[in-house]
Amino acid sequence: MNNRKMVLAVAVLVAVGLAVWFMQKGDRQVEKKEAKTASVSKKSVRAWNVSDPVLEPGEAGTFDEVAVKDPSVVFYEGMWHVFYTARGNGEYSTGYVAAPTLEELNTATRHELKQIRGKTRYGCAPQVFYYRPQKLWYLVFQNRDSNYQPVYSTTENISDPESWSDPLPLVEKNRKEKWIDFWVMADEEKMYMFYTQSQTDVYVKTTSFEEFPNGWSKEKLAFDKVHEAVHIYKAKGKKEYHLIYELKNKNSRSFGLAVAESLEGPWERVEKDYATGESLSFDGTEKGWTELVSHGEILRSGFDERMEYDSENCRWLIQGMKLKDYTGAYEKLVWSLGVMSEKK
Repeated sequence: MNNRKMVLAVAVLVAVGLAVWFMQKGDRQVEKKEAKTASVSKKSVRAWNVSDPVLEPGEAGTFDEVAVKDPSVVFYEGMWHVFYTARGNGEYSTGYVAAPTLEELNTATRHELKQIRGKTRYGCAPQVFYYRPQKLWYLVFQNRDSNYQPVYSTTENISDPESWSDPLPLVEKNRKEKWIDFWVMADEEKMYMFYTQSQTDVYVKTTSFEEFPNGWSKEKLAFDKVHEAVHIYKAKGKKEYHLIYELKNKNSRSFGLAVAESLEGPWERVEKDYATGESLSFDGTEKGWTELVSHGEILRSGFDERMEYDSENCRWLIQGMKLKDYTGAYEKLVWSLGVMSEKK
């Protein structure tokens, strides 16, 4: 074989070898992607049981007589502590109720947290967690200052509704776009704040444990194509974070799911129909009380800034109503809260 033919033969062998290597690499990437998707979605379509409402609007003349919505919930010292957006006939505010069982919430004493507000009475979409480095409970919420401003209040005693501090800005807002549904949590290295901008894009800021609740970084786009209510959790016992986002399609509400190995992302959409009205069945006597799956919170396995939950035994506290009632002015919509549990 002359030199020219030998060079040509070697070139062919190298090309074939590279082609095989790239094919095997692609197969490994597909297998890895499929394995990650399978770890969070064992069923092609999830199915959910829904309880009777555990918290309904209050009596006429009360601060929550129209709607109870946007819950944040922790179980601590034998009690379920629920913070929620309350709607009376005047304005949105934040309510608090606690009971030994979720089924007892409806008959427990309710409190309007009048200090949870901005320049106006409006203060809502709460998130509650215990921040271990400071041994303080944090209540993060939004007011209408600066076209919806992230704000926080703290207490040493979650059971005392009068103990929450005067609110302070979590971030000095420097953009004109509307920000809503603030979500604060941690990984092993730092604190994160996620929020929805203009009801489509999800941004994230970070800060150190030492500087929290101050020292936030410049925002970074984390996710997109959502309506609102992005909640993120660490899957207990797994190297996964689950981002649940709310969608609005043809006047309906539902949840989608994205996953990532880190809070830094990237986030991969794995279930567009994580929870929908069509996936619901009902355990109690009030069959079909909701056909919407809207702004709720997972019943966490802990109560601190790590936001862990048991993805193998998933339960939510969601807001809902019948589809026929989802019409008219938003502030007049009658939302109730119920427990949504994944079927095995």
